[in-house]
Amino acid sequence: MKILCTREYGGALQLDEVPSPTAAPGQVVVRNSATSLNPIDPLRASGLMRQEFPLSFPWIPGGDVAGVVESVGEGVTTFQPGDLVFGYTTVGGAYAEFVAVDIGSLAMRPAALTVEGAAAVAMVSQTAVQALQLAKVGAGTTVLIHAGSGGVGTLAIQIAHQSGAHVITTARTEQKDALLRLGADRVIDYMKERFESVVEPVDAVLDLVGGETLQRSYGVVKRGGIIVTANQPADPQECEKHGIQAFFVQTVVTAEGLNDVASRIAEGSIVPVIDHAETLWNPAGIWAKRRSSGAGVGKIVFTLGAQ
Repeated sequence: MKILCTREYGGALQLDEVPSPTAAPGQVVVRNSATSLNPIDPLRASGLMRQEFPLSFPWIPGGDVAGVVESVGEGVTTFQPGDLVFGYTTVGGAYAEFVAVDIGSLAMRPAALTVEGAAAVAMVSQTAVQALQLAKVGAGTTVLIHAGSGGVGTLAIQIAHQSGAHVITTARTEQKDALLRLGADRVIDYMKERFESVVEPVDAVLDLVGGETLQRSYGVVKRGGIIVTANQPADPQECEKHGIQAFFVQTVVTAEGLNDVASRIAEGSIVPVIDHAETLWNPAGIWAKRRSSGAGVGKIVFTLGAQ
């Protein structure tokens, strides 16, 4: 099968051919049609996360999977060859024509969900749902979502809006109209305004950026409120100082969670947001710096040419 892989930390992606995987007990092999760009993949490949996520080389990146079941492993009764599925593999391997996936992180893909849409939501939908649950976002609450234009952010805006929350997000002016259509009540251009100077204290912050943005976020949460981070844990001393709780979301992709998001998409309460789709088979370009115009919204999806 055709794959993209890297052979050393910091090495370039390369096109290669390797034998197709075999389904272990509790797994299926998926003939992959689409995957997507997750920032953690080039970060892991760089070696900066080697202590937390050591890699074995050659390493095939990619987590999101959307395609057709090719074969099933021992003990698998919930899927059969020919089923349309989507899911996520935490160990990587989705930049490939065939992917072995644990059935615990796989779900049937409904007709209302395109293969590109499935690749765009598999992991980020679970991050969004779990982060908002930790933040206790619901009717009558106000949440500030940093980086609303990204894969997690675009879904978090929709889900928070559906729950009855007042949704504020940070993005660029060029992205404002798209985010308002998704359900944001207010969009703050972080290039022009400092969010902490223009918002009243909120019940919760969902920080998808980290760094300086996180440092500036503690003071905008009401006492007794919650800050949820996705890139780095919050500072316990800052949280104590401001009288707030903090949670670090560590996404767990489950069949139950995937079925839930598939149902929401099928009923039309949320939609996958895709910035654009391009071929996976461009090893020199797929991790290139993106969105120089600042207008991109949603996920970048990679297609493999198979349907």
